[in-house]
Amino acid sequence: MHARTDTPNENAARGGTRGQTSVDFVVGMSVFLLTVVFVVAFLPGVFDPFTASGEGDVLAADRTATLLAEQLLADPSSPSVFDSACTAEFFDAAGDGAGGVAGCQFTTDAADLSAALGVGPAVAVNVTVEENGTVRSVSPGGTSVSLDAGPTPPESESVVVSRRVVLLGGEQSDLYVRVW
Repeated sequence: MHARTDTPNENAARGGTRGQTSVDFVVGMSVFLLTVVFVVAFLPGVFDPFTASGEGDVLAADRTATLLAEQLLADPSSPSVFDSACTAEFFDAAGDGAGGVAGCQFTTDAADLSAALGVGPAVAVNVTVEENGTVRSVSPGGTSVSLDAGPTPPESESVVVSRRVVLLGGEQSDLYVRVW
């Protein structure tokens, strides 16, 4: 057998006991920090498809606007043509449903807007009928009723809006349903 007789100086000259240089440290730390920054920046986006989003609000706003324009405030045989008396009775929020007005398609009025529209308690809804940017009012029985119901939409949250063009009293108006 042949015995090895390396001396420490010969081993160091061939690179056998090499220490870490500052360049190795800088490269390693740079790669590590870039990886940490990448994970912190992009990891929350990975879970977005699995978290609650406004997609349900879009569906609720569209479904609610369709329900109002085609069934509750209009005769189903002539959608988007609102009956003035039924519309006023819905928005008066007296809590008496149709209040004896013949031909109305609802049993609960804007006093309990969530129940009248069939949305859950976790959904906030605002319904308005506007003409040229101002809230309309009707007065079929002599008392003027403003055609808006529900809480005012917040400015700090995302609000989904669904719009329908309707006829009310022979005039074109815009029905807005805001959901958040």
